[in-house]
Amino acid sequence: MLFTYSCSGGIDAALFQKIVASAALDAHVDATIIEHLSQGSDHPVSLHFPEGTYLKGLVCVKG
Repeated sequence: MLFTYSCSGGIDAALFQKIVASAALDAHVDATIIEHLSQGSDHPVSLHFPEGTYLKGLVCVKG
């Protein structure tokens, strides 16, 4: 299992997923996302500042 995270407000969830997919491709690993993770509800995101969704995480498995 791989748990990987980005805590950058400048990288949205779609870009983060593409980065992880590219890394898996480079490593010749067939990976599957089994869970998407994010910051807790005690860190709400303003509609006027979507970059506040700073924490993105993926749980991946081989195969």
